[in-house]
Amino acid sequence: MVDLHSLPEGSRPSKAIRNDGPDHLVIERLKLRELAEGWPSYRDACEWENFESIFHPGAYVYTTWSGRVLFSDFIAASKAGMDKGAFIMHRCHGSTTDINAEGTFAVTKLKATITQRFEIDGVEFDVEADCRFCFFFEKVDGRWGARLVRHWYEKDKVIPTNPAKIPTIDEEKLKTYPPGYKYLAYFQEATMGVAVLGDMPGHRRHVGTVNLEKHDLLYRQAKSWVEGAGIDI
Repeated sequence: MVDLHSLPEGSRPSKAIRNDGPDHLVIERLKLRELAEGWPSYRDACEWENFESIFHPGAYVYTTWSGRVLFSDFIAASKAGMDKGAFIMHRCHGSTTDINAEGTFAVTKLKATITQRFEIDGVEFDVEADCRFCFFFEKVDGRWGARLVRHWYEKDKVIPTNPAKIPTIDEEKLKTYPPGYKYLAYFQEATMGVAVLGDMPGHRRHVGTVNLEKHDLLYRQAKSWVEGAGIDI
């Protein structure tokens, strides 16, 4: 049985600084928070040049609908999706950063809600997914940038914009999607013409799923990154 009150043994960087610490690292963590919050803020507003400033050249991102792609390809796909009617926005809820003492490698976890608007058969509704962005940052030549961005998808729900109209859901098909983002995946596939990935990192309570395995793996990757051991991006 998974202990919901703990993380896998050895999955946290032992020497990382995340609270308080030397003043110069507090400033570095503030810079990283600003970069992390730029994803939802810049993307939602179509401020693409600002969005690009979050990343180092060649950086990758993973999302449910895009899969693993270069951030530049993600921008292109986001624009194309918007042109076809995809309407995705975000809310930020806070962040934490693990940074090494040298101030060269860091992982920022940003709590956020992904909210996507859908309209099917005249029924308008939102799907909201509570998640955590995981930014793998590196400082190169005095500049921080992300090398990789992944997410934990923890739980989601459907919210009708008009309570008198609710979308129709195939309950058996819904069961085939991951527990942390089943509604999001269901409706993204129904409307966006994409095959949503089923193995994205989830929550510790998603026992017996690949999503729990990927949850634990992402924590281990974050530890490896902060400690300078690198990961397979």
